[in-house]
Amino acid sequence: MKVLVIGMGAVGCAIAIATANAGMETAVVAREETAKAIRANGLKRTGIFDEITVSSECITVYENIDQIEVEYDYIAVAVKTMANKTVADELAKNRNIIGRNGKIILFQNGWGNDETYLAYFSASKVFNARVITGFERTAPWVTKVTVHNAPILLGSLHGENTKGLEPIAKAISDSGIPSEVSDELIQALWAKMLYNTTLNPLGAIMNMSYGELAGSGHLVGIMNRLIEETFAVMKAAGYKTFWNNAKEYQDVFYSKLVPDTFAHRASTLQDIEKHQKTEIDTLNGCIQRLGKKHNVPTPVHDMIVELIRGIEDVRC
Repeated sequence: MKVLVIGMGAVGCAIAIATANAGMETAVVAREETAKAIRANGLKRTGIFDEITVSSECITVYENIDQIEVEYDYIAVAVKTMANKTVADELAKNRNIIGRNGKIILFQNGWGNDETYLAYFSASKVFNARVITGFERTAPWVTKVTVHNAPILLGSLHGENTKGLEPIAKAISDSGIPSEVSDELIQALWAKMLYNTTLNPLGAIMNMSYGELAGSGHLVGIMNRLIEETFAVMKAAGYKTFWNNAKEYQDVFYSKLVPDTFAHRASTLQDIEKHQKTEIDTLNGCIQRLGKKHNVPTPVHDMIVELIRGIEDVRC
């Protein structure tokens, strides 16, 4: 099978390593500096799972989608969410690279990312992944697995048949990172939204690991209010997750989820350190927009969004 990975940040590197390691014909789309590094060094995964090195001979590297003439079974999109419009436009212009039964899989943070792609492609072509494993890119060709909390889940938000996702889920699992196909992806993505919108931007604002955030009673109070606002928005918008209310989630959050990812450094913090714009619009900004749409106040999320945008104004 043939896999194209678009976006070679920490997550994209991990997906490309997994598929190439499984013997799938793997290609990547990367920026010039990263492309040169991959051509010279291949790809490497380090961290809490087994170390894997993939030779450069096993990876085809492109710098632009319009260079591609090969047809792929899977298009794994791992770009930052701000780039979705550009990527969707380019894929629409180059539909010939997506096989007849080809699938676009979004390995991204946030909620609503599929909407950009659904403007061009049917729901039978567009799928999502829930990634709650922590990655950090330590060099242009190296990704480090920092924490792992639950399997990477692949599925459809629109009731489409997901059997065709099984080969790529198996490839990821065989590389050592548990992955599976799920019929509960909506609930899983909202579980991730709860986790991410509570910890990710706040960790960046405070320059703290997730475990450090939970060590402050003042910050726990802020996180509890973020969780309560998210549940209120979910209820108003008609979404569900695996917990019935904020209290149920908070019990699991502090007893299981935070301890399992104690040392993790937020992706928003990593973006700011690289002077890059963050994904705040698809995280807390999404909760903010849904709150306005359904007349649910979100004052703590509003403040988090403004603080991150202020940091971006100065540092990014």
